[in-house]
Amino acid sequence: MKTILFALLISFSITVSGHESIDYQLLYHQGAGKEAMSGSIDNLIKAIRDGKQIRLYMNLGFVEHSMDAGFLSIFEGEVYAQIDPIQGQRPNKKTQNIELKPYTKHVGMYSTKSPYEIKWFAF
Repeated sequence: MKTILFALLISFSITVSGHESIDYQLLYHQGAGKEAMSGSIDNLIKAIRDGKQIRLYMNLGFVEHSMDAGFLSIFEGEVYAQIDPIQGQRPNKKTQNIELKPYTKHVGMYSTKSPYEIKWFAF
């Protein structure tokens, strides 16, 4: 019995230690008024040109979102990010749940000119 427990413990240890944590780097944090709060658009552009994956975090006040950029464009010193389509969902303040909206797809484009608080990360 001790041998089996020891083998399971070793197996679990190897499995857990084999997972690498993803190191996210905050490149640019913009406020809802489009102002730079930290980082820079230049850092974001460099990461895109270096082929890094980009993730956005948005705080809309009543709900927060995190999403990977599916397609990125740099145009006239600004960054534009499309997200891959997802099943539509909406926060329901009455039930305090997020509900899926059948047959509805959400497609979004966000940019360094968007009027939202957005944190842009590279990984």
